[in-house]
Amino acid sequence: MFCRRIFVVDDHPIVLSGVGAMIEGQDDMTIVGLAANADEALVGIGRVLPDIAVVDISLPGINGVTLIERLVERFPELRCIALTAHEDPGCLRQVLAAGARGFVVKRSTATDLLQAIRCVSSGHNYVDPALAARLLNPRHSVQSDPGNLSDRERSVIQLVALGYSNKEISSRLNLSIKTIETYRTRATDKLELRSRAAIVRFAQSNGWLAELQ
Repeated sequence: MFCRRIFVVDDHPIVLSGVGAMIEGQDDMTIVGLAANADEALVGIGRVLPDIAVVDISLPGINGVTLIERLVERFPELRCIALTAHEDPGCLRQVLAAGARGFVVKRSTATDLLQAIRCVSSGHNYVDPALAARLLNPRHSVQSDPGNLSDRERSVIQLVALGYSNKEISSRLNLSIKTIETYRTRATDKLELRSRAAIVRFAQSNGWLAELQ
């Protein structure tokens, strides 16, 4: 039986040990390395050359998306699966753009991660069912379309993503703070973005930050 060689990267010891133990319990998988940050992962993966790397996106220092980019560049045969607490489509696009072959949400069941590993190792891509269902929802698809924003709404979201406050955006666009707040609320409601971090990820995934820098 083919045994998939897995390397897991996560900065939470409980998650790291739990995922490791679960994988070791499978007849067709084995853990060949664990790491708590990107530096450890780059060294460890370079040493053992696993088939699959399961990478937490929210790592200290170099984040998981950047780590995946570096791993894919250095080890073309390695297949990466992103493990994350984020469930917005913008995060998914960012992870896939980095070269990941799988996307698994942390709240999902252990079976989902195991299925992702088997799917990716067979040459396919895998998107967590929890997020796939949202992407296939027609209502969500319309609201997540950047083209659904007005020019002003888009400009405000771009500036928010770049770190500007409502007051600074008001001065930059020569509009009242109340108007800026209205545009911001409309845009985040349309895109279903509930935090500044989600706004930043969405703007990055659509190339909006590069337009203003």
